[in-house]
Amino acid sequence: MRHTVIGFGAAIVSLFVIGCSQPGTEPTAEVTGTVTYKGKPIDGVNVGFSPERGRPASGSTDASGRFTLSTFETGDGAVPGLHKVGIAEADTGLQPMPGEPGAEKWKPPKSRISKKYADPTQSGFTAKVELGKKNEFTFDMTE
Repeated sequence: MRHTVIGFGAAIVSLFVIGCSQPGTEPTAEVTGTVTYKGKPIDGVNVGFSPERGRPASGSTDASGRFTLSTFETGDGAVPGLHKVGIAEADTGLQPMPGEPGAEKWKPPKSRISKKYADPTQSGFTAKVELGKKNEFTFDMTE
């Protein structure tokens, strides 16, 4: 019985090690793009690519709505494959701790975009990232 438990434990550990790649061991492809809201560039939103397999990538838009994704290192892009894409307001500040000045009046900033875009499964946005190709995407939020 003891050998069975040890063997089962070793199998689980082996699967975990095989299933989790070391940082930077998966290939990535450069990914850039633009996010617009009702046709106009939007700054200060986070863009997240969630692959079917592998590590997610993210980036933030600048004043012109442009973003560059990072997975393992700044600007290295995303793992190849099909991704669901989520877009959410960037965190604009921390809530004051109770007892700090202004804590009782603090309210989270109002989002400029629909919360549906934050959920990659609900946003309606997908992207196919390919090695050796120009991976440039535009996402226009309409609500």
